[in-house]
Amino acid sequence: MRISTLQSFNKGLNSILDNQNQVNNTQQQVSTGRRVLTPADDPIAATKILQLQQDAALREQFGKNMTGALGRLTLEETQLAGITENLTRLKELTVKAGDGSQTIGDRQAIAAEVREILGATVDLMNSKDAGGEYLFGGFKGATEPFQKNENGRYDYAGDEGQRFLAIASSTTVATGDNGKKLFVDVESADNTFDTRLNPLNVGTAIINPGFVVDEEAYADFYPEDLVITFNADSAVTPPTANYTIRQASDGRVVEGMDAQPYSEGTDIVVAGIAVKISGEPKPGDEFLVNSSEKQGITDTIYRLMDGLNNLGDNPEDAATLNNLLEDTLNNLAFAQSSISQVRSEVGARLNVVENTESLAADVDFVSKEVLSKLSDVDFAEAVSRLSLQSFLLETAQQSYAKIQNLSLFNQI
Repeated sequence: MRISTLQSFNKGLNSILDNQNQVNNTQQQVSTGRRVLTPADDPIAATKILQLQQDAALREQFGKNMTGALGRLTLEETQLAGITENLTRLKELTVKAGDGSQTIGDRQAIAAEVREILGATVDLMNSKDAGGEYLFGGFKGATEPFQKNENGRYDYAGDEGQRFLAIASSTTVATGDNGKKLFVDVESADNTFDTRLNPLNVGTAIINPGFVVDEEAYADFYPEDLVITFNADSAVTPPTANYTIRQASDGRVVEGMDAQPYSEGTDIVVAGIAVKISGEPKPGDEFLVNSSEKQGITDTIYRLMDGLNNLGDNPEDAATLNNLLEDTLNNLAFAQSSISQVRSEVGARLNVVENTESLAADVDFVSKEVLSKLSDVDFAEAVSRLSLQSFLLETAQQSYAKIQNLSLFNQI
């Protein structure tokens, strides 16, 4: 069998190219520290490496979620603890205000501290997380949840949403609680009510939170709502500001409450409750008295402050004050109990996140070990292989050079 000169050249050249490719591949492995440079190097290992890398990327995102969840939950626990401390101080002040030796001036001094605590408590309720979103606003993270209304009291402007974050493939955790659940929907010690003005009013009058002055009478009327509507001055003689009180359910006028003369700052007593309207109402203005079995924390504090500032020492006011202080203590206790329950839930969520974080760290450690074994180059073996491949390349190059000189013409 004869081998042509061209075949000899091609065989030598292919040997050089093969050895050069092997040297280049090994050099790249050494320089990058990776054994599998392309799927063709080790298809099975390449598939496993890709899966491990995808799992690692997912764990990284879960890790970010856990960091965010820990931050929000820790902040929530801190703020709830601060609110609980404020409520404890308010209970102390309520007991102090009930001391028979307290004068009107003393109670007003207590009311001043109550006002400061109210402001501090609202600040805690309007806390922001590290991302600048309101912690207790539900899904409305950009909206301040507790905003002062026309009456000087606070309305909840958030929603009832609850945020969750995925911290593992099959695990999600709540990262907060909305302010309505926490601070508004608080069980009341007794049947109570909420006062507010119609936002379409054109006058400047406001309404105070009011008090229950006759529990039996209010219990008989409950749960009916009331609407106080101001009439044209001409509805009475001589013409003057006047109002009519109707039941909200059917529009029926409450007995004895049709076209009553308005006297600014004077109690309006109806169905066992007393409310006070101040300012200049206009005909058509409405003020709403809505019955409720719940009383928000800010309403409890504001009602206490209003009573301490305005109730006197006459027998009627003294009885109203005693009833107010008793209800306040009970309502503050209910609020603390509600917050305590949520704090327990927050603690449980923190435990879930911390345990998941610990488990994820263990999984990450093992996965990195497996990934290293699959993808990392064995430098000692690679250097030895590179030395051998370089020797074979050099040998192939020398052989090719000798073949180039083999010709019959060289023998002539």
